[in-house]
Amino acid sequence: MTSIDDIASWNERADRFCEAWSSGVGRPDFASLAKVYAPDADVVIFDTLPPMQGFRGFEQMRQSIYPELTTIQVRRTGPIDVKRLVDGAVVVTSYPFHLSYGFADGTGHEIDARISEVWERRAGVYVIVHEHPSTVYALEPAGRAKPDAAPSAM
Repeated sequence: MTSIDDIASWNERADRFCEAWSSGVGRPDFASLAKVYAPDADVVIFDTLPPMQGFRGFEQMRQSIYPELTTIQVRRTGPIDVKRLVDGAVVVTSYPFHLSYGFADGTGHEIDARISEVWERRAGVYVIVHEHPSTVYALEPAGRAKPDAAPSAM
């Protein structure tokens, strides 16, 4: 069972994480994020934009992330789910969030997604060892057929 205080602390952690990713200059606060991600090269970090295979380690992501990015805003949009495993040595969190990207060519993306993160307690501090956002594009409302969908044959 996760206490209300524990949920509040994970909400605060998620909000600090989103704030560190947000930037009006195209680069997140890498110094803050370096404290959040485990330094291991085998940490898997997937993202809402390419590459589809994700990044192997925070340093690889830091060196290659979005060369044409000019702005990024990230905010949590709903409650966090927290699942403690291995007597709290591992914690899995997930929550909905909104991303807003802007690129040098004037294009951008607005994305609503859900992120799942696996945190491991190392030397008394939780760090991300796996991250995976799930993004749904152009979701049709439940019970509504797509306009170009052909009726099924009976």
